[in-house]
Amino acid sequence: MGRREKPLDPGAGAVQRFAYELRKLRDEAGTPTYRAMALGAGYSAPTLSAAAGGERLPTLPVLLAYVTACGGDTGEWERRWREAVAESAEAGDDPDGEDSPYPGLTRFETGDGEHFHGRGDLTADLLRLTARTRFAAIVGASGSGKSSLLRAGLIPALREATHPDLRLATIRLLTPGPHPARIHAALFTPHEASGDTLLVVDQFEEVFTLCADPAERARFLGQLLTASDSASRLRVLIAVRADFYGRCAEHGPLAEVLRDSALLVGPMSPHDLRQAVVRPAAARRLVVERALTARIVADVAGEPGGLPLMAHALREVWRRRTGKALTLAAYEAVGGVRGAVAHTAEAAYTRCTPAEAAALRALLLRLVNPGDGTEDTRRPVDRAELDADETTAYVLEQLVDSRLLTVDDDTVDLAHEALIGAWPRLRGWLDEDRERLRLHRRLTEAALTWEELERDAGALYRGTRLTEARETFGDGGQAGAVAGELNRLERDFVTASIAAYEQGRRAAARAARRLRTLTGALAVLLCLAVLAGAAAWWQSGVSARQRDEAEARRAAAQADTLRSADPRAAMRLALAAWRTADLPETREALRTAAAQSEQDVFTQPEDGGRALNAPAWLSRDGRILTTVVHDKAVQWDVPGHRRIRSVQRPGLSEGVLDASADGRYVAYRSPEGAGMVIGGLADGSTRRLATGAPTNIEGMFGPSGRTFVVRRPVLGADDGRATLEVWDVRRQRVLFRYDRGSDDGGLPVLSRDDRYLAWCSHDGDRLQVLDGVQGRLVATRVPRPTQRTLCQGELTFTPDHRAVASGTSDGIVTWDFRARPRASPAEDRGRRARRGVRRCLRPGLGQGLLHAVAYGPSGPGGRQRARAAPHPSRGRLHDWRHPSGPRQGRAALPRGRTDQRRTYPLAAGAAGRELAGRADVRRDPPRHRRRH
Repeated sequence: MGRREKPLDPGAGAVQRFAYELRKLRDEAGTPTYRAMALGAGYSAPTLSAAAGGERLPTLPVLLAYVTACGGDTGEWERRWREAVAESAEAGDDPDGEDSPYPGLTRFETGDGEHFHGRGDLTADLLRLTARTRFAAIVGASGSGKSSLLRAGLIPALREATHPDLRLATIRLLTPGPHPARIHAALFTPHEASGDTLLVVDQFEEVFTLCADPAERARFLGQLLTASDSASRLRVLIAVRADFYGRCAEHGPLAEVLRDSALLVGPMSPHDLRQAVVRPAAARRLVVERALTARIVADVAGEPGGLPLMAHALREVWRRRTGKALTLAAYEAVGGVRGAVAHTAEAAYTRCTPAEAAALRALLLRLVNPGDGTEDTRRPVDRAELDADETTAYVLEQLVDSRLLTVDDDTVDLAHEALIGAWPRLRGWLDEDRERLRLHRRLTEAALTWEELERDAGALYRGTRLTEARETFGDGGQAGAVAGELNRLERDFVTASIAAYEQGRRAAARAARRLRTLTGALAVLLCLAVLAGAAAWWQSGVSARQRDEAEARRAAAQADTLRSADPRAAMRLALAAWRTADLPETREALRTAAAQSEQDVFTQPEDGGRALNAPAWLSRDGRILTTVVHDKAVQWDVPGHRRIRSVQRPGLSEGVLDASADGRYVAYRSPEGAGMVIGGLADGSTRRLATGAPTNIEGMFGPSGRTFVVRRPVLGADDGRATLEVWDVRRQRVLFRYDRGSDDGGLPVLSRDDRYLAWCSHDGDRLQVLDGVQGRLVATRVPRPTQRTLCQGELTFTPDHRAVASGTSDGIVTWDFRARPRASPAEDRGRRARRGVRRCLRPGLGQGLLHAVAYGPSGPGGRQRARAAPHPSRGRLHDWRHPSGPRQGRAALPRGRTDQRRTYPLAAGAAGRELAGRADVRRDPPRHRRRH
C-alpha cells in the first residue's frame, strides 16, 4: 500500500482545486492504484500521481491519459483544464512582485542586458561595423529583434568599449515620427565633449510611412548624411525593416553610403534560441522544462519575425508557471508561439462591454498605418489625437496592462507589429476597412495641417476629397462614422469643410441668380444695341453712299477739267470716281477717259533754266527734249521727267539752228564766222562744216541725224534762188548740192534715207521734191490745190519715203509723189484733189492748232500717235494716238486754249506709232509732274 496523498484545499487556488477534482474522479472510478493506471495510460505512476499533486497543472497529454484511465470524459476535462490555466494566468503574477524576465511584445531596453541573450555574435559584428564606418545600417524583418539589439545589445557594449574609434561623446536614440526634420533638429548638434556623437535611428521606415512631406523627408536624410563627413563629429546607425530597404535606393546619396555599410539581421540559430529561452529564467532561479525548450526552438527556428511572439509566449508561460518551473502545459494552454498573442488580445477583447469593444477597435485601428504594396505598420500617435473619453482611457489602460500597447510619455504605440499579423480579429478589421483607413489617415493629416495653420479656410477639404469624406464619415462624423472613429479635431475639420462648401454653394447660387439676371438685362440691352447699331449702320451707309456719290461727282468733274492739263491724272481720277460710286456722271467720265488720246504732260522745271522764246527740240522717239538757254544746251528725259545733261558752249544761244532727231548733236553758227559747228551733246565732240560765211545761212538736221541741210541764198540773184546742200555730219563733207533752190518759205526737209529733199517755192504755191542720188527734181505732176494745201504747213516725209505730208488747219495731208497716174490728166487732177483731203483722223477738231506733223517708222497706215511740242518754258507736251488711215489722209488734233499763241516743232516716236505736229498752245505757270 502506497503513501497517503497530501490533503488539498480547493479554495487555495485554481491548481489545487483542479487537483482536488482529479482525485475525486479517481475515487469515483474505484480508487485504482497509479501503477494500475500507468499500465494503460502510457505514462509512469509518479507522473500520474504528480498530476493530482496540487503543485502545478499537468500537461494536457498527461491530463487526458489520467482521465482516460479513470473512465472520464476527455473533452469535458480538456475544457476544465483550459479554464484552470486561464484562471491560474490571471492570478499568476509573481507573488513576490517581480517582473517577468521576458519582455513579451515589447522590446528589450538598455537596462535589460541580463535578460538579453542569444545575440552576442551579432552584437560584436555591429560593434565592428560602427567602428569601421560613420554611417551604418542594420536591416531585418519585422520581429527579428533589431530594436532590442540596439538597446540591450549595442548601446551597453558601446559604453563598455575601449576601442579608440568607439570612444563616443554621447549616444542619442530616436525614432523619426511624422516630422523628423523639425522634431529632431536639435539632436544633430554634436555634443561638446570630445569624441563623436552617435545617432541611433530606430524604426527608420517611419521616414517613408509616417512622414508625408517629401521635402521634409529629403531634409531629414540630408541631415543624417552629414555624418559622412568626419568634420561633422556625427555618426549614424539606422535600423530599417527589410521590406523598406529598397525605398532607401530612392535617395541616391543614401544608397551610396549604404553600399558597404549594412548588416543583415537574420533568424536566430537553435543554440541562440535556447540561450534566449533558458538563460533569462535561470537569472531568476527558474527552471524551464526541456520539453518546453525543445518545443519553442522547433516552433521559432527559421522564423525571422518570430522573436516577439516567442517572448510573449514565454511571458504568458511565466505567468502560468507552476512553482519555479515553466511548463509545457502552460505553453500549450496559451496556444504556443502563434496563439499566445491572439490568446492575450482575445481575452482582453472578450472582457470588454460593447461600448468598450467599439472603443478598443477604433483605438487599435488608429494605431495601424495600412500598407500600400507593403506590410501594415504600426503608427505611434499622440495621446491628444486619441481624444480619449472615460471608455477609451479605460480600454487603453487594459491594453497596456496586457502588454499589447505601450505608452511612452504622451505617445501611444503597439507593443510590436507582430500583433497586427498574430491576432486574427485585428487582421479582419484591417482587411474589412482598409480603404476606409487610408481615407482616415489622409483626413487625420489634413486636420493636423489645418490645426497647424490656425484653422485656415484654405486648408479645408473641397471637391472630391470632401465628397469622399462625407460619404465615408458622414457630415461632421455624426452619421455614417463608427462610434469613436473620429476625434474632436477631425470632426471639427469635416464640419468646417462642409460649412465652407455650403457657404460657397449658396454664394455660387446667388452669383448664378445675379448672373442670370444680369445676362437677361444684357441680352435686352444687346438687342436694343443691335437695333440701334443696325439703324446707325443703315444711316451711316446712306450717309457714306451720299458722301461717296458727292465725292465721285466732284472727282468726275475734276477729271474733265484735267483732261488736257494732266491726262494721266484725269484717267486715274475718272477710274477712282467710278470705283467710288457707279453713277451716270462717273460712267461718262470713265468712258471719256477710255476714249481720250492724251497720254502725258511734261513741264520743264524751273531749275533747268528757262527763258521766253528759248528754242526747243523734241527727239524723234519723243523721249529727249533739248532746249538752249544762255549758251547752254539742256536735255530732259520726257517720260522720266528728269534732266539728262547740261552742256555749255560759247555763242550757242546766238547762233543755234537745230538739234538732231536723236538728240545727240546741236548745230549752231560758229562765233568766229567760219561756217557751222556741230556740237556733240553726249560725247562733247565738235565738228565744223565749211559752209562759208554764216550770214543768211539756214540749216537743219536730217531725220536720220547723220546729215545736215543747208540753204544759202545765191549772192546777187534777183529771182530768189538759193543753193541747197546736204552735209555728212560725221565725215564733214557735202553729199549733194542743188543750185536752183528757192530761198522763200520754210527750210527744205530731208527724207529719212537722206535721198529726197522737199520744199515749197513761189510763196508757198509750188511743191518741189529733189532726188539727191540722181541730182534732179522728181518728175511728178502735183495738182495745184494739193500743192497749196501741202505748203500751208511744214513738210515732212512718210517713213517709207514715198510721200510728202503736211499739217494743215483741217488735219494731216499726204501726197505720194512716186505713184503713177492711171486716168486722164483732168480726171487725175480732180481725183487727186479729192484724194488729198479724203480722210480726216478726228473730224471737227484741231482747227487753227496743227501746223507741223512727223511720222513714226510704221507709216501712216499703222496706229499712230501725234505729239505737240510747245515752248518748254511755258507750254505742255501733248500726245495723241493716230488711228489707222489710207495712204493719203489727215488727222485733226484736240483744240486747246490760246492765251498767247506760239508755234514749236514736233517729232514722231521711235516705235513707229507716233506723229507730232507743231501746234499753238497756251502758256501756263511752271509745273513739273508726271502721272502714272
